[in-house]
Amino acid sequence: MFKKTALAILIAGSSFSSFANWVGGVSYINLSDENDGLEISLGGISGSLGYKIDSDNNFYFMPEVRIGTGISDDSVTMFGVDVDVEMDSFIALSVRGQYELNNGVYLFAAPSYANVELTASASQGGQSASVTEDSWEFGFGGGVGYKFNESTSAEFMYEQYDGVDLLSFGVKFDF
Repeated sequence: MFKKTALAILIAGSSFSSFANWVGGVSYINLSDENDGLEISLGGISGSLGYKIDSDNNFYFMPEVRIGTGISDDSVTMFGVDVDVEMDSFIALSVRGQYELNNGVYLFAAPSYANVELTASASQGGQSASVTEDSWEFGFGGGVGYKFNESTSAEFMYEQYDGVDLLSFGVKFDF
């Protein structure tokens, strides 16, 4: 009985303001790579969830996870065979450092550890083959955002993972 009462008092006495620093978002992402004369560009959509930690003087740290999937594929020709490439999944873990200016603009930089799963499919002469691969890579990126009000912002971000470029544009919601 004492444990339940103590837990109830602890919950009732806790400030719910600690829940006010969550940031969620949705973004369009473009993954592009050029290797040995082959150029691939894949589109996707990702959702994000982060927790904004106030450091001092308009500077914040924000651990964040992003999870996404492909929405547009690309085709390349290799050895006379058309190969379709699609993004099956995308996940990134990052810790962003963010500085907010007084006019609503904010700048950020973030090291990330990301995984992308790709499937390449080809068919010729009645034969078909498909290969799925995924790879975890460290990367680094940065960007700029603009807060429209206390809870809504838009941002643009550029990241690079082992020569692969990732551009994203999206909206963020503070809650």
